[in-house]
Amino acid sequence: MINATRLSEEIKTISRFGALPQGGITRLAFSKEEAHAREYVKTLMQAVGMTIREDAIGNIFGRIEGELPLPAVAIGSHLDSVPLGGCFDGTLGVMCGLEAIRAIKEQKISHKRPFELIIFSCEESSRFNMATVGSKVMAGKLSTEALENLKDKEGISLYEAAKEFGCAVETMDNATLPPDTFYAYLELHIEQGPVLENKNIPVGIVTGIAAPIRYALTLQGRADHSGATPMNMRADALACAAEIILHVENVAKEKAGETTVATVGFANATPGVLNVIPGSVSLGIDIRDIDHANLEKAALLIEKGIEKITHDRGLIYTLKVLTHDIPVSLDKKIIETLENEAKKLHIPTLKLPSGAGHDAMHMPYVSTHTGMVFVPCKEGISHNIAEEVNMDDVMYATEVITKTLITLANEG
Repeated sequence: MINATRLSEEIKTISRFGALPQGGITRLAFSKEEAHAREYVKTLMQAVGMTIREDAIGNIFGRIEGELPLPAVAIGSHLDSVPLGGCFDGTLGVMCGLEAIRAIKEQKISHKRPFELIIFSCEESSRFNMATVGSKVMAGKLSTEALENLKDKEGISLYEAAKEFGCAVETMDNATLPPDTFYAYLELHIEQGPVLENKNIPVGIVTGIAAPIRYALTLQGRADHSGATPMNMRADALACAAEIILHVENVAKEKAGETTVATVGFANATPGVLNVIPGSVSLGIDIRDIDHANLEKAALLIEKGIEKITHDRGLIYTLKVLTHDIPVSLDKKIIETLENEAKKLHIPTLKLPSGAGHDAMHMPYVSTHTGMVFVPCKEGISHNIAEEVNMDDVMYATEVITKTLITLANEG
């Protein structure tokens, strides 16, 4: 039903925006590289006949009207990437969603409900230490003040970056959508894990999405001469950080739940020279789980451990919560519909949870039904220039979502 050659070529074309010599892309949120990718997709959307609008945070909506004035069926993902990232994370969902809607329109298949393609802003947390910004704004979870407080490494706030990008952030309140704005929302994404490839299954149907709790931790000790300061008279912030890093790992491995994961993603020591005891260290802590109780348990244990370790070492600390999300179970109706359509196409599927966060986790606030489809990625590698997919799997998944969109759009 879909045009596989066209979809493959368009994926190759959009991969040029932010392309790196060694492969992969760097296409950060609100960058010129992302701007070029967005303009390319908007050109394709216009060619399909979509009506295009952008909201105050830069989310793009492309709409094809249906036969009746009913809430739309939406599909989408994001175009921004992590630094030194792959070409498929997020982008694949946008391009496959576009192809699905385009195939339905080209083949003049009737649909009562409108279709909308959504391109979300700032899904990756790489620049501002907060993920899924566009969908959070849409769901009413982020204030203007929050955008002003989130800053990148250059001290540029998310609010400033979005405004410079051309977003009407001063009208942020208008970007929040009411419940049931959409009848259904679908998102196609690479799995970012090895399960589907290991089981040789081309399409994953997502049952739930893990949520993150993220912290910015600053440790304040004292910078001293590394040769002249006795070991028992030191307030070494980096040594304290090392103990906290191991504590975070231990909580996730031994004390929380079976599906709990926790990571210290960076440790920046100051002054950062060989012959000076580090006086301060900043850490980024990321905790995730698909189980809400275990997520909260891990966060509490990590907080208590930080308090004890810093107290025992005589250091001062500040702990700032960057993100505190709740895991989401996806809609059983969508899961069943995806399964049924895949069976009709004789395409094998597997139900599995998502350990990574996605914009879909916020869509139940504005969509009556929400679901996700995964495509296997080679060796489970993602957020890496080595990220790769099998295009046959991509086509199978796109066929499944196309048929699912048609079914959902013709429900009363």
